[in-house]
Amino acid sequence: MFTLIPKEPPERAVRLKRQIMAIYSYCLLWAGTFIGVELTAFEPNTPHLTFFAVVFAVNSLFYLLIRSGLSERFGDPSLTILQMAVGILLTTIILHYSRELRGAMLSIYFMVMTFGVFALDRRRMLLMAAFTLLCFTGLLIYEWINAPQQAIFSYLIGHWIILTLGLGWFIYMGGYIHNLQLRVREQRERLREAHDRLSAIAVRDDLTGLYNRRHFLERLEEEMSRANRESSPLHLAIIDLDHFKRVNDTYGHHAGDEVLHRFAQLAAMGLRKSDLLARYGGEEFVVLFPHTSSQACLAALERLRHSFSEQRYAFAGELSSAFSAGLTHYQPGESAEQFIKRADNALYEAKHLGRNRIQQAG
Repeated sequence: MFTLIPKEPPERAVRLKRQIMAIYSYCLLWAGTFIGVELTAFEPNTPHLTFFAVVFAVNSLFYLLIRSGLSERFGDPSLTILQMAVGILLTTIILHYSRELRGAMLSIYFMVMTFGVFALDRRRMLLMAAFTLLCFTGLLIYEWINAPQQAIFSYLIGHWIILTLGLGWFIYMGGYIHNLQLRVREQRERLREAHDRLSAIAVRDDLTGLYNRRHFLERLEEEMSRANRESSPLHLAIIDLDHFKRVNDTYGHHAGDEVLHRFAQLAAMGLRKSDLLARYGGEEFVVLFPHTSSQACLAALERLRHSFSEQRYAFAGELSSAFSAGLTHYQPGESAEQFIKRADNALYEAKHLGRNRIQQAG
C-alpha cells in the first residue's frame, strides 16, 4: 500500500514532511492570491491558476524524487536550493501583479528564506540572498522600463533597502544557526563515542580487550537456558596460565601484561566466533563452547595450547609459555555455580598432574 510519508528510512521521512509543508505553504499562498484578485488587490489579469499549477507540478516532482530516494544521489538530498529558487521566482512573479501590496508581499521572500535557515550554511544562504535580490532588482528594472509613469522612485528604493536589510539578517542568522547545528552534531557524535566507550568498558577487559567476568556470567546464564530449551551441547573450559607469577616476579608486570595480551590475541583468532571467550580474573580465562562436541572442544584447546607454547617474547627469548585447562560439559538442570565448579575441579586436576595440559571432567 502506498503511504504518503513512509517511516523508513527516518531521514527520508523528515525530508518528505518538509516537502509536504512546502506544498501546503504554496496552497495557502495561492488561496491568498486568489482572494486578492477577487478583492482587486492584485491585477485582475493575474494568471494565478497557471502559476500555481506549474509550481504544484514542480513540487510534486520534488516529492517523487525524495520519495523514491533518487534525491539522495545529490549533495543536498532535500533539494533545498532548487526548491528555494522555485519559491523565489514565484514570489517575484506575484510581486509584479501586486504593486499596491508590494511592501507586505515582500515578506513572502523571507518565508522562502526560512526554509534554508536550518539546511544551508552561510555561504549558500548568501548565494540565495543574492539570487533573491537579483530577481527583485530585475523586476524593478523591468517595471521601470515598461511603465515608468507608474513607478514611484522612493517606493522602489525603500522596498529594495527593506529587502536587502531583511536578507542580511537571514544571512547572519542562517550562518549562526548552521554553526550551532554543527556544534550540536559534534557534541552528539562525542556523546555517542563516549557512550560506546562506556558500553565497551562495561563488558570488556581493559588489558586484553576480551569480555570481562560480569559479562561472561550474564551470557553463561543465557547459553545454559538455550541449552536446556534446545537440548543442545554446551561446554565450558577454564584456562590458567602456568607459572604466571614467576613471569611477573622475574621480568616485571609489563612482561606479564604482554603474555596476557598475547594469549588473548591467539585465543581470539583461534576460536570460533560463536565461542565466548572472556578474562575471568588475573591470569585465568574462560571459554564457553555452544553447539559443539567434547572432541571439537579438546581439539580447539590443544591447538591453542600448541600455538601459545611457540610464542617468543622480546623481553625474554628463553621464556616458554604454557597453560592448563579444565573442560566440562553442561548437565541439564544444574546451576551456573555447579557448572563452573566442575570445570574448575578439572583445571585443578590438570595442575595436579603436572600443568601444561587439558583435563576433561568425567
